[in-house]
Amino acid sequence: MNTLTINASARDQAGSASSGRLRAEGRVPAVVYGKSKEPANLSVDAREFRMLLRAIGNNTPVVQLKADDADAVTAIIKEVQRHAIKDTYTHIDFQQVGAEELVVVDIPAHPVGESWGVKNENGTIETVAHTVSVRCLPKDIPTSIDADVTELKVGDSLHISQLPALEGVQYMDHPEQPVFAVVK
Repeated sequence: MNTLTINASARDQAGSASSGRLRAEGRVPAVVYGKSKEPANLSVDAREFRMLLRAIGNNTPVVQLKADDADAVTAIIKEVQRHAIKDTYTHIDFQQVGAEELVVVDIPAHPVGESWGVKNENGTIETVAHTVSVRCLPKDIPTSIDADVTELKVGDSLHISQLPALEGVQYMDHPEQPVFAVVK
């Protein structure tokens, strides 16, 4: 797993007025919470956060969160709120996870290869489930689930039970749930 780091600063004040001042300064209000941690109010640089999201792309949003002088902690970006018109970030939720704590996360699923049905039968690969729910330790969180679709013909689908087995990762979705299908 490729983990990226983002710097944060503690903030004393909460509420819409102080959040508005932060946004005017180019910062985004945030909160970090976890099972064994009291929620803490933070702020992150909006430009740095935008670059972080670009680097993450369509992969699992696991980051190292470094707040002020404290050690970096592993966190998952749980929610990002955006302004509807200005296309700016208004708030971020981080969930801190412990090294030995099992977490359930949604991992993006990507088809790999060109299916037989697409190549020979003029079919189209359809993504039925864009993400797959897994349970694992933070160190075992995969960046994405890459599924080989080369054997699929028109009318075939690839199910959760057919996804590659990854060490330390347990699929939480129903085994018969389709992930990819080839349709005409």
